[in-house]
Amino acid sequence: MFVMSGKVDPEAMVGPEVKVGRGCSIGPRARVTGAVALGRSVLIDCNVVIAGPARIGALTYIGPNSVVGFPTAPVLKDLIKAGELEAEKSRKPVIVGKRCLIRSNCVIYQDVVVGDEVTFGHNVMLRETTRVGRRTLVGTNVIVDGNSEIGENVSIQTGAYIATFTVVGEGVFLGPGCALINDKFLGRKDVPLRGPVIKRGAGIGANATVFPGVTVGEKSIVGAGAVVNRDVPHGTIVAGVPARRLGRVPDDW
Repeated sequence: MFVMSGKVDPEAMVGPEVKVGRGCSIGPRARVTGAVALGRSVLIDCNVVIAGPARIGALTYIGPNSVVGFPTAPVLKDLIKAGELEAEKSRKPVIVGKRCLIRSNCVIYQDVVVGDEVTFGHNVMLRETTRVGRRTLVGTNVIVDGNSEIGENVSIQTGAYIATFTVVGEGVFLGPGCALINDKFLGRKDVPLRGPVIKRGAGIGANATVFPGVTVGEKSIVGAGAVVNRDVPHGTIVAGVPARRLGRVPDDW
């Protein structure tokens, strides 16, 4: 362990490869192992687990009971079989940017990149191969199921679900409880999974569902509770079950 004027609680477990930047604080019962680099003034709260390889940017806070660098299922099976949970074989790095706020009980898998100034609520899960752009808000109880791209300045509200292979563009608003799904056959047919594409500046209302492969155009609006089973053109308002066009988005919205 290499520490530059950092504060490590006596109850914390910090591995020999870990680099702790100036002004960092690692709380009670935290466990930081592998090739982990903590930037300046990173705050690691109690019971946090960080499994390298990982890089945490300066001035980031990671809340109690959170896990950063959780292994994928194949890697976890290999580690259990080998009896070496500390091993980094087959792991891919997780990168968390500067000035991020990660609240309690969040789980970030390996091979995830989180940009600068991203804010998490509580109980967020980001699965592997997910990318989150800077200044995005990921609300409480949000699940992003991997291989997904979340743009910059996105607002994801409480309880939203984002399926594998989804693309969310810059400045998108995802309302509470909305679902972006990738399998309309409920697992009963062997078909490729395709997530929706939500383009720049679009808004998805609370509890709306967007079907696999559907594209919601730039600056379009999907009403609360809608079920969107076909593409939505640029600048269009849709609502209902199934969703139907109500008109154009006003210029002053």
